[in-house]
Amino acid sequence: MAVPVRPPRRFYLAQSLLLAITGALLLWLFHATRLDLRLEARYYDAVNHTFPWRYAWVTKYLVHRYLKYALLVAGLGVWLVALRGRLTGRWPRVLDGRHRRWWLVAWSFVAVPVLVGILHRTSAMHCPWEVIEFGGQAPYFDLLSAAPAGMRAGHCFPAAFVSSGSWLLSLALLWYPERRLRSFAIGVITLAFTFGLGWGQQMRGAHFLSHTLWTLWISWATIVLLHAACGAWKETGRGAVR
Repeated sequence: MAVPVRPPRRFYLAQSLLLAITGALLLWLFHATRLDLRLEARYYDAVNHTFPWRYAWVTKYLVHRYLKYALLVAGLGVWLVALRGRLTGRWPRVLDGRHRRWWLVAWSFVAVPVLVGILHRTSAMHCPWEVIEFGGQAPYFDLLSAAPAGMRAGHCFPAAFVSSGSWLLSLALLWYPERRLRSFAIGVITLAFTFGLGWGQQMRGAHFLSHTLWTLWISWATIVLLHAACGAWKETGRGAVR
C-alpha cells in the first residue's frame, strides 16, 4: 500500500516567512529613504534632460526587444516539452519523476507575466522619465504613500519587462529538494539574470529599483503558490509519485 505524500509544511512555512520579511523590508526601505531617486539620478543627464541609455541600441533593442523575444521562445519551448510529454508520455530523461515540476515552470511562464501585467495596468505609479526630478510632470511616491489627487495614472509598477524573465526563477524548484545545491545555484543564477533585466531598465529611466525588487517578490510568491497548486511537492525525483 502506497504511503500518501504530504505537503512539505516546513518548506511552505519558510517561504511564507521569507516573503513576509522581505515584503516588510521593501515597504520600509523605499518609504523611509529616497534610494529610488538617488540611484536613478546616476543615469540621468541633467544638462541635456535625458537618460542617455534610453535609446541606446544595447538597452533598447538588444535587451528590451531581442532578449525578450528569446525569453518568449524559451517559454514556448517549455510548453512544447510539457504538452508532448502529456500527450505522448515521452519525456526527456532528465525530467524523470519531475513532470509536475516541469508543469510548474510552464505555468509560471504564463502566470507570472499575466499577474504582473494586470498590476502594471492598474498602478498609479510613474516611470522615472515621467517623474519631476527627471524632467517629467509626475511626483514620485511609494506603495505606502497616497497618490496625489487628480493625477493621471502612470501604469509603471511593477516592472512588466522584468516579468518576461522572472518566471525562470521556477527552475530553481525543478531539482528541489533532492539536489538542494543545484537548486540554490540555479536560483542564484536566474535571480541575477532577472535582476540584470531590471537594472537595464533602470539605466534607461524606465523603472526604479523598487519596481524591479517588487516584481521579483511577486514572481516568487506566484511560483510558490503554483508549486503547491500543481502538486509539485508530490514528486521526489526519478521514479516519483505522479
